[in-house]
Amino acid sequence: MIALFVALVPAVARASEGERSLAGAVDLTAVVLMTLLALGVVAVVLSIGYLYRRERGLDWDFQKPDASDDQH
Repeated sequence: MIALFVALVPAVARASEGERSLAGAVDLTAVVLMTLLALGVVAVVLSIGYLYRRERGLDWDFQKPDASDDQH
């Protein structure tokens, strides 16, 4: 929420100066591509971490689902 507020403050200030619309970013394509690349890198790192944890059997008892009451 704070980042959204900080990002919108300049836009609101420019819009209140009399302009009806804001100009688009010149390097919007680069920003979108870098964002997608960063999300892809994060997904790969998380996948490698998950596979490492699964292969090493690093699951603790508190991570397992609770036993249901109907098992006698």
